Amino acid sequence: MLSRPLALKLLAPTVLVSLALVGVCILAVLYLNRLHVKVSEELTENVQSTSAAHSLEKVAKEIISKLEQPNRDHPNRLVQDINGRNDEARGFLADANRLANHDPEKDYVNKIEAGFQRYLDRWAERGKELTEVDQANFDKDLARQVKEDVLVPCTELRAYNAGQIERSDNENERIVKQLKWGLLAVGLGAPLSGLLLGYAVAQSLRHSIYQLSVGIRDAAGRLNRELGSVTLQEDGDLPDLHRQLQGVLAEIERIVDQLQQREREVLRSEQLAAVGQVAAGVAHELRNPLTSVKMLVQTGLEGGASVGLPQEDLRIIEHEVRRMEQCIQMFLDFAKPPRSERRQTDLLAVLRRSLSLVEGRARRQRVTLAADLPAEPIPVLIDPEQIHQVMVNLLLNALDALPRGGTIQVNVREFVPSGNGTPAKSPERSLEIRVCDTGSGIAPRIRERLFEPFVSSKETGVGLGLSICKRLIEAHGGTIRGDNLPAGGAVFTFTLPV
Repeated sequence: MLSRPLALKLLAPTVLVSLALVGVCILAVLYLNRLHVKVSEELTENVQSTSAAHSLEKVAKEIISKLEQPNRDHPNRLVQDINGRNDEARGFLADANRLANHDPEKDYVNKIEAGFQRYLDRWAERGKELTEVDQANFDKDLARQVKEDVLVPCTELRAYNAGQIERSDNENERIVKQLKWGLLAVGLGAPLSGLLLGYAVAQSLRHSIYQLSVGIRDAAGRLNRELGSVTLQEDGDLPDLHRQLQGVLAEIERIVDQLQQREREVLRSEQLAAVGQVAAGVAHELRNPLTSVKMLVQTGLEGGASVGLPQEDLRIIEHEVRRMEQCIQMFLDFAKPPRSERRQTDLLAVLRRSLSLVEGRARRQRVTLAADLPAEPIPVLIDPEQIHQVMVNLLLNALDALPRGGTIQVNVREFVPSGNGTPAKSPERSLEIRVCDTGSGIAPRIRERLFEPFVSSKETGVGLGLSICKRLIEAHGGTIRGDNLPAGGAVFTFTLPV
C-alpha cells in the first residue's frame, strides 16, 4: 500500500490537471455566455429598429392617404393633421437613425431622411393661392413623392431588419445549444476526466515505481557477459526512491562508458582497415608503373655499352611516371584540396578544353563525343581549373565504362529548382551540366555509396575521384549526383550557381 504522504505527492499533479480542466471548461462557458448576451443585445436592437421602421411606414401611409383624399371642406384640419404626422415621422426617423448600426441599415435611413426632407421642402411650398383643381393635383403629386421617396425605403428597411432578426434568432439558438452542451461538459466531463486521470496515474505509479526493474540486456550483449538487473524495493518514501534511482543511473553510466570505449576500439579498427585499403590501392597503383620502368631500365642495361634508351621506351617511362604522379596527386587532393580561386570564366571554354583533352583516347576507343552546347558564352564565377578537373574525371570514368566503343553525351541547360526534393541550399537559378554514357551503368552495390571515399567499381581504382569531385562542386555552392539511365548507361549531373 502507498503511504499517505507519498500518495498525496503523487496525486498532486493529477489534482492540478483536473483543476485546469475545470478552469478551461468554466472559461468556455463564460465565453459562450458572453456571445449569447451579445447576440441577445443585437436581437433587441434589431427588434427596436424594425419597430421604428414599421412606425415610419405607418406614418408615411397615413400622409399619403390624407394627401390623396383630402377633406376640402376643412383645409386647415388637413394641414394640422399632416403637420402632426410630420412631427411623428421626425421622431421615428431619429429613432431609426440612432438604432442603425450596419452599413446597409444606415444607407436605408439616409435614403429615407433625404426623401423625407424633399417632401418637407415641397410641403412648405404648398400655397393657398392655388385653385381647387391645382391644389388637388399638387397634393396627389406630393403623395406620389412620399410613396416613392419615403414609403418604399421604409419598406426596404423593415424587410432588412426582419432578415437581421431572423439571423440573430438563428445565431442565438445556435449559441444556446452550445451553451447547453458546454454546461453539460462542465457538469460531467471535468469530474469524470479528473477521476479517470487520477485512477490511471495512481495505478500506473503503483505498478511501475515500486516494481521498477531496469534490465541492461543490450549492454550485456555488447560486452559479451551477463549482467544482473537492478530492482527497486517497495520500502521507503520518495527520498528512498530517489536514492535507488541514482544507483540505477550510476550503473547505466558505467555500462555506457564501457560501450563507448568498445565503440572507440571498433572505430579505430575500421580506420586501420581503411588505411590498409588505401595503402593496398597506392601500392597497386604505383607497382605497375614502377615494374614497367624497371623492366625498360634492365633491358637497357643488358645491352652492354650505354647507348641510351629508344624514344618509344622513353615515352613509356614518361607515361608511367605521369601515372604515378597522378595517383599521388589524387591522394594529396583528397587529403587537402587546393584553395578555390574563382573568377569570371566562360564555362563553355572549360568544357571544350576538357573534351579536347580526352578526344585522343576517345578516338582510340571508338567512342563518339557528342556535345550539345549553347552558341553564346556562359560567364560564371568559378575556379576554371577545379571545374576542368571535375569534367575530366567524369569523362575519364565514362571512357572507362566504354572499352569497346559507344557514345558520351555532354549538355548544358539552365535549371530552376521546383522546391520538391531539392537541397535546402540550392540556388534559385543554376546551370546543370550532364555527362551521359552508353556503358553498363552504375553497379547496384555502390550506387548508394557512389561519392564516398575508397568506393570504386574498378579493380585498380582507389575510389577517390568522385569524392574529390563532390567536394569541389559543393565548395562552389552546387550539387552533384549520379544515376542510371532508363535506356542503359550512366548519367552524372552537377549544378553551378549562376
